[in-house]
Amino acid sequence: MYNPDTCSLWFCDSKYNAENSVTFKVGRFVQHMNMNFADQYAFGKMLVFGSKVKGLWLFNGQAIPKGLFDECYDMKLYEWTKVDISDEAQKVRVNQMIEDCEDFEGETIREIYFKY
Repeated sequence: MYNPDTCSLWFCDSKYNAENSVTFKVGRFVQHMNMNFADQYAFGKMLVFGSKVKGLWLFNGQAIPKGLFDECYDMKLYEWTKVDISDEAQKVRVNQMIEDCEDFEGETIREIYFKY
């Protein structure tokens, strides 16, 4: 069960959606994200919408561990935003990302990947 005192939720959004022109390549890129070092700190769900990539991650603690960006280069390719669980709109977004929906924020989900 989620405990906001011991862990935190983070949204990630690709910084380079404009460069993601071939859908199957985007899916492969997300599938092969090098997050091996992160498995002791986090797990996440990544959604691919054609050229756009978004994700939701759960991290131990209130911040993303400092060394993670150095060890997991792929993390630098995303904009990370801590979820404010007291914000109702963000709660709704978290629930929509966790649920298996066909659409998210008006876009069709092409592929889903779980990372750990």
